[in-house]
Amino acid sequence: MGIDLGQAIKFNRLRANMTQAELANGIISVSYLSKIENGTAEPPEEIIGLLGERLNMNALDSTNAVTDQSIIRWFHHLLRVNIDESIRLYNKIKNNLINGYDKKLTTLVDIHKLYYFVLIKDYKEAENVIVSLQKSSKKFSENEMYYYLKFLGCYHYSQMEYKKALDFFQNAERYIHSDIFHKAEDIHNLYYLIGSSASKIRQTHLCLLYTLRALEYYQGKYELRRCAKCQILLGISYRRINNIDKAKESYGFAIKIAHKIDDNGILVLCYQNMGKLLSSIGESFESINHYLKSYELRKNLSIEKKLIPISSLMNEYYKIGDLENAKTWMELGLELSKSIDPSQSIHVYEFKVYEHLINGINNSFESLITKHIIPFYHEKQLVYEEANYTKLLAKYYFDNRKYKQAAIYYKALDNINSYF
Repeated sequence: MGIDLGQAIKFNRLRANMTQAELANGIISVSYLSKIENGTAEPPEEIIGLLGERLNMNALDSTNAVTDQSIIRWFHHLLRVNIDESIRLYNKIKNNLINGYDKKLTTLVDIHKLYYFVLIKDYKEAENVIVSLQKSSKKFSENEMYYYLKFLGCYHYSQMEYKKALDFFQNAERYIHSDIFHKAEDIHNLYYLIGSSASKIRQTHLCLLYTLRALEYYQGKYELRRCAKCQILLGISYRRINNIDKAKESYGFAIKIAHKIDDNGILVLCYQNMGKLLSSIGESFESINHYLKSYELRKNLSIEKKLIPISSLMNEYYKIGDLENAKTWMELGLELSKSIDPSQSIHVYEFKVYEHLINGINNSFESLITKHIIPFYHEKQLVYEEANYTKLLAKYYFDNRKYKQAAIYYKALDNINSYF
């Protein structure tokens, strides 16, 4: 049976305005029903049938029919980012869902479509769903509002709008006491998302607070991959507050887990972030070795993911004055990023800037930063990145004796830095 049927029983009981005592009366004890609904007890078919009769629901999920269980199972696959099963069940639900279904469950399906389209990277459809949901959002119940806000956060995160994402995630947190499916797992997933989006905009202490909450839960459930992802987030945060030993410890835990569960995806993140840590303490040779390991493991991954270590290698070689190697990685990055929308990767513009820094600055440098890069980061509210390019432009103006323009951008830099 598992957690899906238990959740379906709970959903149908609440839909029928029944208490656990009313549903259990004459069939089983209330405590046993509670265990069934929480997915910690496996009742015999006879008990399932009796509960199903009282709730007027089908106990089994047939191959062709869309039942409450299959819908809730779809919710769970989305939560766990099981893309193949999410696609399979979505197609089943899309082809079989009819108007006779309960309005409450139908609304939840519509809300989950938002996250589904984000997950499969169909952002145009996700935007269409957002427009549709906005029209009825004022009538959402508390648990509908939880999912709506959480998935809006996921959409904005996918668009690199991390400040907006964090705002939506934190608003969703206000509704965690509502009747959420797979409640503990979903809430701690939300905590991880808050930690991750906080990390992206350098709100380090907020990242630490929420990531530690998520980690404690995943450790208790022995969710090793999720533990490793939390440890990586913690490592990034410890590095940013200059707690190098704690950062190394967190990355060390993540690397051990990656080897234990044979997960190259986690190992890639570990090598990449260890490279950043080593760079921050001046160990460039070891930093480059870790970036190279990250790159080797990404060779069969998407272009967007390969650009990350390529960018880091370019930066590190440039930092130590090895312009020949910096140029090699810059040219590879430029070539690969030709097919990438700049709005989907922060590295596309970066390679264009380094083309000027390495080969010599020409007249298009100023336009690139003022008309494209700074407006892009400003719109996305990526303050740290905006500050870096504002500083670079101010220095460019100063070095070229354009002191008035330099003063404008140094003043803008002061305003940006006040954010931190």
